[in-house]
Amino acid sequence: MVQTLKITLSSELPLLDTVKQAFDNFMEAVAADGEDFQYWCWVGIQEALVNAIRHGNSERSDLPVEFFIEVLETGIRFRVKDSGTGVDLAEIPDPTAPENLLRSSGRGFLFIQNAMDRVSTKRKPGSFTLIMEKDFKGV
Repeated sequence: MVQTLKITLSSELPLLDTVKQAFDNFMEAVAADGEDFQYWCWVGIQEALVNAIRHGNSERSDLPVEFFIEVLETGIRFRVKDSGTGVDLAEIPDPTAPENLLRSSGRGFLFIQNAMDRVSTKRKPGSFTLIMEKDFKGV
């Protein structure tokens, strides 16, 4: 049986607390590989959700953000979908470059890429999806 969770929320940052509780409950229910694994998953997910709300949907509460979790045989896949045009991950300026160190933003994708094992994107007219995968330990 495939274990999944889907949450649709309006683009409001305070709702992240509710998503975090649902994430914790789901991860506990599927016995997902321990505290450290769950911590790093949430680091990536939280950054993805903030980007979707702030940048993808410009904090317009009438635009939804969809969050999916799917348990795979070897790990977990997370998807965050917004109504924006998205970004090309290869074109994001390196936040560790000297000229970017003092910028107040631009580190989110670095956190996502370091927290997850694989990160990809999918664009369709009117939506952008960030797909993140985290392997179970030992896989």
